[in-house]
Amino acid sequence: MSTARAALRVSTGLRVHRRRVMSTQSRASAYVPQGPIEGASVVITGANRGIGLEMAKQLIAKGNHVDAACRSASDELRALEASSEGRLTISTLDVSDPASIDAWASGLKARGVTRVDVCVNNAGVIGSNGYAWDLESTTQEEMIYVFKVNTCGPLLVTKALLREGLLGEGSLVGNVTSKVGSIDDNGSGGGYSYRASKTALNQVNKSLSIDLRDRGVHFALLHPGYVRTGMTDGKGLIDAPESAAGLIALLEGAHGDCETNWFDYKGDAIKW
Repeated sequence: MSTARAALRVSTGLRVHRRRVMSTQSRASAYVPQGPIEGASVVITGANRGIGLEMAKQLIAKGNHVDAACRSASDELRALEASSEGRLTISTLDVSDPASIDAWASGLKARGVTRVDVCVNNAGVIGSNGYAWDLESTTQEEMIYVFKVNTCGPLLVTKALLREGLLGEGSLVGNVTSKVGSIDDNGSGGGYSYRASKTALNQVNKSLSIDLRDRGVHFALLHPGYVRTGMTDGKGLIDAPESAAGLIALLEGAHGDCETNWFDYKGDAIKW
């Protein structure tokens, strides 16, 4: 480990946590927030396709156990589960529904999960029916729906995992936001529902990082880039594997402290 990296971990008060034995997997290594994510217990929401699915693939390849949470599993996710040698478990979760979130979190504990090292709140929507980007197509109902998924979802998932005692000292929560939520960066207008939901998520992330500091839970904002996925109707500048690799590197501290800085998938800083 470099001297600078060691100093960073000491200054942020990060501690090494020995693995507890879980019924779902063997965990014998140590995990440090913003260190290598290997042999860890990971939760990814919205893991049935796109960035979430690709993050699941790459984290399984690094020797982690992944709980892939989604409303309905895609054929590709089921194939990944079948080939994962027990390192991936699919669970049902609708992040727009508080009852679904509570049932999902209690289900994790009932299944024998005792700790979540890394939670990636990836599930998100652009709109209720594709893009509602301009002023004319923006309605109150549209905004509320997008906020339920993009802003309330990550908050309530985190809250439910805390209630079940699954997040604790050293756990890391990565909230997938978007650069379009940056007020400084908004030079083109539009995107009322999506932009506002991601700006609000940034505030949620900040408050959680303050309120749960004493419990040792860490938080990071993640901008995946403009990714070609089903959510973007195949439009974008990069593909999911590149984005997922960049986000994992961010969580592993490749570009510095991702708790007090907001980076994109390349490690470039984003203004608020």
